[in-house]
Amino acid sequence: MRSHGVSNFPDPSPGGGGLRIHIGPGSVNPQAPAFQAAQRSCNHLLPGGGPGSGHPSAQAKAQMLQISECMRAHGITDFPDPTTSPPSNPPGHSLALGRDGVFLVLPSTIDPQSPAFRQAAAACRFPAPPAPKG
Repeated sequence: MRSHGVSNFPDPSPGGGGLRIHIGPGSVNPQAPAFQAAQRSCNHLLPGGGPGSGHPSAQAKAQMLQISECMRAHGITDFPDPTTSPPSNPPGHSLALGRDGVFLVLPSTIDPQSPAFRQAAAACRFPAPPAPKG
């Protein structure tokens, strides 16, 4: 992505049994033409060719749905169900996580840094983002 003009694209970090890339407010703008062009150029490098390249397995959907149900059972009542399409406006969300063509996209009303979220995430084995530095 950086070699295709998105100079501040973040490095991947471990999480959720694989790698993830956290794009949050103040980082990159996924709606920018340069980002979208770079994404088209680089999607082939993602596992399975990137989002939308195939149909997610029933197992992947079931695993993500279990996480959603668990998070709600542990007090995060507005935790959404998974979808099979990536978020169209990531800056309008607090966290977006995709795995095997299934996505959990949290609205900005959910704070993944809150103690309640972190406690639920630990109980549900949801890969919460790293705590902020400082």
